[in-house]
Amino acid sequence: MVSKDSNIRFVVAGLLLGIFISSMDNTIVATAMGTIVADLGGLDKFVWVTSAYMVAVMAGMPIFGKLSDMYGRKRFFLFGIIVFLIGSALCGLAQNIVQLSIFRTIQGIGGGALMPIAFTIVFDIFPIEKRGKMTGLLGAVFGISSVCGPLLGAYITDHLSWHWIFYVNVPIGILSFLLIMTAYHEVGGRRSQKIDWGGAITLVVAVVSLMFALELGGKEYAWSSVQIIGLFIVFAMSFIGFLYIETKATEPIISFWLFKRRIFAASQMLAFLYGGTFVILTVYIPVFVQAVYGGSATNAGLV
Repeated sequence: MVSKDSNIRFVVAGLLLGIFISSMDNTIVATAMGTIVADLGGLDKFVWVTSAYMVAVMAGMPIFGKLSDMYGRKRFFLFGIIVFLIGSALCGLAQNIVQLSIFRTIQGIGGGALMPIAFTIVFDIFPIEKRGKMTGLLGAVFGISSVCGPLLGAYITDHLSWHWIFYVNVPIGILSFLLIMTAYHEVGGRRSQKIDWGGAITLVVAVVSLMFALELGGKEYAWSSVQIIGLFIVFAMSFIGFLYIETKATEPIISFWLFKRRIFAASQMLAFLYGGTFVILTVYIPVFVQAVYGGSATNAGLV
């Protein structure tokens, strides 16, 4: 619940800014990736700069969502901003591609708190008849960030330095932090819930194992090597374990009964295909434009 003392307009502004920096962080990095790789090296590992962030967001969202239900939205949204800004500052200081990937993971942990809690705060402060409109407003931020991110990242890279694509998050994040800190006041108790730690761990292990297998297979190791086969086995066992845990968990990360509704299952499949296509295009097209055609970051951003 939200206190009557809360200033709704400032709360919404703070939520929009928080979601904006979190959602923009993949697209703004994409157009700078060619310059980053040229500076830090590690062309064979550059995909992890994006993947590390996305895996951390995926792992953090259900956990922080549950924690916010149990202990309050405000404290974990503010915690997410702090972690995100720390990760952003560290990314700007990275000396090699491995460090950058690790620091992107820290960013992703913060992003995993920002996204789900922002939507749940909207559900707390607005009545049912207004939630659809406000959810659409938050969703529009993702569309804006997908357009602004590449161009902003290209401009900053060409005119300042790629380090500043991470530092630019700091003033925006501080403003979001101050708005939520001062304008959002929670009231009411929270209900006790169980966090599905087993589901979260097995899901992350499965995804990371599959990613390592696909990334290293045919490059560092042969597809038939013990290492790659072992990674696929770990993926299969972890994924099967995840499915089993989800059927037994009191508060599962994924409620399989939802998939009994065909429209929900179909929409999730379409979202998966759309998301995969979007990530592939935003990651590889800028690198292709810069590496093959010799274009600048600005050229890549415009493309």
